[in-house]
Amino acid sequence: MCGSMTAYGWIWAGVSIMAAGASCTSFYWADWIHGRTLLPAEIGQNETFRFGLFRRCNYIQVNRTDLGQGVSLQNECGRYQNFDDIPSVYWQASTVLFGIGAGLLVLVALTAFFALFLEDVCNKTLSVIAGILQFLSAAGLVTTLFLYPVGWGAQSIKDEACGDTAGRYKLGQCSLGVAFYIAIAAAVLAILATVLSPLARKKKTNSDYVI
Repeated sequence: MCGSMTAYGWIWAGVSIMAAGASCTSFYWADWIHGRTLLPAEIGQNETFRFGLFRRCNYIQVNRTDLGQGVSLQNECGRYQNFDDIPSVYWQASTVLFGIGAGLLVLVALTAFFALFLEDVCNKTLSVIAGILQFLSAAGLVTTLFLYPVGWGAQSIKDEACGDTAGRYKLGQCSLGVAFYIAIAAAVLAILATVLSPLARKKKTNSDYVI
């Protein structure tokens, strides 16, 4: 075990790993908001639409044939075909910000895990860099939590699930999904990890003097 890690350091490592896991789960899970379809009954009046950052569940597909054009409900989850297909520019920005934040948290979590067992990893440089990366991650996650609701007013979201009363910070007929709450937890854990990172290291090691 790493002798230069304090008790706070062990807590920091655990919180860092949980923050990374929560952020990745929320990033991929298509259930930030959900609502019942408002489309005609013949294509699934009672289906629940779920929306994430770049993924969705139960979506409408336009079918073009020689006889004309129709629509059908796809009972499956998947990402939007193209980045530009994400229905709101605010959701596009949220996808980038949250994705970068989650990626940085994973990087720090891996480092924190190895720091528990490798003496040379536990040094002052690690504490400083980890704290900076986790601060940037927390900023990205928190910004996303405020930015994502601005996109609730996108026309396609209104048409498919949330209704005309939906708008910026107004869910209309939709509700928050589990993934949104996990994103909140990830942001809180990232902030806590940022605070704990300077306390992770107990004493100087030889690696502190290696350039």
